[in-house]
Amino acid sequence: MILCVVFTSHFSVYAQRYFSGRNEFGVVYGVSNYYGDLAQGQNLKHFHPSYGVYQRYNLSSYFSLRNQLSYLKISGTTEGNANYAFQNLNFKSDIYEFASMLSFDFHSFGTNIRNGTETPYAILGLSMFYFDPTRLENSDLDLREFNTENRASTYSPLQFAVPIGIGYKTMGTARRHKGAWVFGIEAIWRKTFIDYLDDVDKVYPDYNEMKKNKGLGNAQYSQAQTLNGEPALNLGTFRGDVHLKDWYYFYGFNLSYRFTPFICR
Repeated sequence: MILCVVFTSHFSVYAQRYFSGRNEFGVVYGVSNYYGDLAQGQNLKHFHPSYGVYQRYNLSSYFSLRNQLSYLKISGTTEGNANYAFQNLNFKSDIYEFASMLSFDFHSFGTNIRNGTETPYAILGLSMFYFDPTRLENSDLDLREFNTENRASTYSPLQFAVPIGIGYKTMGTARRHKGAWVFGIEAIWRKTFIDYLDDVDKVYPDYNEMKKNKGLGNAQYSQAQTLNGEPALNLGTFRGDVHLKDWYYFYGFNLSYRFTPFICR
């Protein structure tokens, strides 16, 4: 009774209208892929299972803040591309990501009694992710360590991205003091600020110099066409599209449980 009095004295409006809790805990599951030099389309062969867990705090009937830990897998190859197959470039990478995202519901959703129970929504946020590309055929062959483009210094495996997404969610029937399940489907694209998710960025290094200074293996994987008996390309020949920044993305669904607090009415 004391709690009720305190609650109603500070939140007289919401005491009558407050419907369900602000905190949700959930999971996401779906598939991931990437867009970049080695995959400039929806290549179905390179979709991989991905999953994550999240906590969502509903700021109001329209806005919520979502903190999420995700595992995603991406890959790509020049194989099958008539124009670039001779390059024999490919990669795969596990991505471990922490993202904080602000979600906007297009309709008032489930916080108060008069809110709806379904809505489309949009997402925008910031994430930090870890990646480390390897060859498709050999997970032990770390392309970053091989420094395949002979950079002055190799890139960091820890990077930032901007998640941008859309989705649709619906809430099951909520019971007083019991909470409710929230189910959604969504697509979230991550715009990165780098061009080497796939370890392909600018131009080919000098093959003979790589062979002399770093060994035959480094030279061959810097110009992977030589593994198939093709000749080495001249220093400065474009290896990738220098104007193209890489993206990775997720398509799937989410399921969360919204906890209901003590309600005084």
